[in-house]
Amino acid sequence: MAREIKGIANQAELLQLLSDMVSIESVNTLFGKGGSDEKNMVSYICDYYDSNGIEYSIQDALPGRCNVIAHIKGNGSGALCFEAHTDTVTVDEMTIEPFTPTVKDGRLYGRGSVDDKGSVAAMMYMMKLLKEHSITPYSDIYFAAVAEEEYSYKGVLRLLKEGIHFDGAVVGEGTSVNICRACKGNVRFKIVTHGIAGHSSRPWEGRNAIVEMANVICELEKKLLPVYEARRHPLLGPPTLNISIINGGKLINIIPDYCEIQIDRRLLPGEDYESVKAEILDCLSSLLAEHKDYEVEVLPPFVTDYPMETAEVESVVRAAVKACDTILGGHSIEGAHFSCDASKFTRVGIPAIVVGPGSIRQAHTNDEYIDIADLTKAAEVFAQICVDFRP
Repeated sequence: MAREIKGIANQAELLQLLSDMVSIESVNTLFGKGGSDEKNMVSYICDYYDSNGIEYSIQDALPGRCNVIAHIKGNGSGALCFEAHTDTVTVDEMTIEPFTPTVKDGRLYGRGSVDDKGSVAAMMYMMKLLKEHSITPYSDIYFAAVAEEEYSYKGVLRLLKEGIHFDGAVVGEGTSVNICRACKGNVRFKIVTHGIAGHSSRPWEGRNAIVEMANVICELEKKLLPVYEARRHPLLGPPTLNISIINGGKLINIIPDYCEIQIDRRLLPGEDYESVKAEILDCLSSLLAEHKDYEVEVLPPFVTDYPMETAEVESVVRAAVKACDTILGGHSIEGAHFSCDASKFTRVGIPAIVVGPGSIRQAHTNDEYIDIADLTKAAEVFAQICVDFRP
């Protein structure tokens, strides 16, 4: 009979572990706003594993930016990967001290507390629990603390190039320890309108690209959004389209010959950029037929992150359900509106779920915090998954 993990985690020890990591600045430098990347986090994690006798290896994700991969050998077959990232977003708009962990009203405040050092701490502590209590799982257990997730996912992409055959993956992000088996994807791209420049005193001699774009936006709002609302995924709801940035015009007395909008389009499973583009062009077809002089371009995406969905019958989902029932007395399966590393696993055929302490709604906020009680729950659920997982 599989061992139950409930009640063996020490909340004070977990809180200290997370506090230590929040105090380590690991802002991703690719944002161009300073930061030290993950090097001090890597040193801390390695010291923790050394002091607890846990086997690990270091892997370059980018020059000077490393993944740390811990490993505990199972006594059966298969391999299960736990994964969370060690970088954070910037801190310039925070209203609290970002690297001074502060405990108040059952919460720990500080940058990275929920995104994603809470998951890193719970997964590191999971490895310690297995080692300390001489718990040998059936499958090999890996925990990859990866670099560079917040900007372009380089850490997980490097991990997956290693060629380790994982039979499942648990990706740590703030789900309030609920099981997330579907995530939206994301494409970001531009729509451009071209006009004809001219002097503003003689507007009939030009063609106003901003006016063209205004009509394009109205068509998108009027025709696409109702279609999206009707296309609802049972876990993720509808796809979304957000016009985030608009640029156009040069001087007040010049008819603008160029305008662009930048779009953030969240994808459901089964959607991709090509299907999104085709739908937009179809939406604009009557407008362009009516205004044959309009010049509208839908440009290739500058960001693509794929959606993911893992079936309930997959071993990693079943193990997580059983673990939550054992530790928490029940489980909740949900979908996530955000993108994360889970889709990189599913893109290469590895069934993945997202589970972690705290709420993703607190990620990137100016007073980021995590609910401390979630740390113990997550660490014990993670350890129980290790016990229950069978490929």
